[in-house]
Amino acid sequence: MRKFKKCIKYFGLGFMIFMIGSCINFKPGCYEFNEKINSDNIDKLLNEAHKIETTASSAGEVLKLIDAFKKIENADPYNYHALWKIGNYNILMGAAYSKKIKDKKFYYREAIKYCEKAMCTNQVFSSEIKKGTEITDACNKLTIDEIDAMGYWYTARFYYFKECMRPVGRIINTKIPIQNNIMIERIDELDPNWAGGGNYFSRALYYLSVPEKFGGSKQRAKDEFNKAVEVGPKYIVNRWGRAKYFYHLIGKMDAYKSELEWVIAQNPNEAANTYPWNVYFQRDAQKMLDDLK
Repeated sequence: MRKFKKCIKYFGLGFMIFMIGSCINFKPGCYEFNEKINSDNIDKLLNEAHKIETTASSAGEVLKLIDAFKKIENADPYNYHALWKIGNYNILMGAAYSKKIKDKKFYYREAIKYCEKAMCTNQVFSSEIKKGTEITDACNKLTIDEIDAMGYWYTARFYYFKECMRPVGRIINTKIPIQNNIMIERIDELDPNWAGGGNYFSRALYYLSVPEKFGGSKQRAKDEFNKAVEVGPKYIVNRWGRAKYFYHLIGKMDAYKSELEWVIAQNPNEAANTYPWNVYFQRDAQKMLDDLK
């Protein structure tokens, strides 16, 4: 009996250590601004980055695109546009081009860090963070000028939560979706139609992932996806997501197939998302169609 109690004691201690180790903490990006290391022409560097952005369609090219925006950061460490773009394309590297969990973790953490740096170009917000205030407690200081950084910050965290955590880790780290929802609400106040329905899209995923007894609802998810498509009809991501996450889930395969065929038929250079993201959505849509055969 004494031996059994001892085993329980050590099991409990081990479980506590596991729980503590499973809690995710993201190092704030506001403390990591680089020193200016060159004085290159910013407009020229931006043009070079945007030129790469119109053709980047592989892991190597997306990494080259990230490096192009980092050259802008080296010349102007507080360049908001370059910072959130670096964050955005790190999400793409994790979602589209990383198979291993460790690689996904790296890219999503980089995305979170750079989106925080972009938000911290707002000096009022930055001063709050440096006092120790949580990002979502200070997000009321953020403005429409930081909205892309805000949106891709919570997007990177959603990807990390979904793709890099085991079920137990998700239970322990419920703080992540709770804080994400606070940021979503702030974006709603600034521009509810941000990114052609980005917030509606994210809420749809939330309603699909949460059990009904905790507020989940397929009907509400459907309504949010439909709203995303309504406000962002040229955004490939909305129909790709509605097919992948909703129609497939409810078994509505005719709509699933029709939606994916629409995604593939779009011109990736003319659709509202950027070319590198559109290429990913279309390749994934093609794979989903191929899997039906």
